Amino acid sequence: MNENEQWEEVQAGNYWNPKKENESVEGIIISMDKEKFGLKVTLEQPDKKMVVLPSHAVLQSRIQNCKVGDRVKVIFERTELPAVKGHNPTNIYKVLKKTT
Repeated sequence: MNENEQWEEVQAGNYWNPKKENESVEGIIISMDKEKFGLKVTLEQPDKKMVVLPSHAVLQSRIQNCKVGDRVKVIFERTELPAVKGHNPTNIYKVLKKTT
């Protein structure tokens, strides 16, 4: 190991995990990759920071109609209790796409 080598700490990825109703994130879709647990969507925010959206079913079904290059705003609306006891709650999102 060389004494003059420079090291930088590796940070965790920037994953958007909303907690409160009406939290939102916006940016340009820079990638939409199909992975084992669904669609991995990465946005470039106006401040140039990258953020990965969660793989929640409702969000996935709504954002699949968008494409790379689209400017979107994703709003976390609420969490609904499961219809079947023992199942996970459902996170409800609204996806808006910039048209002009």
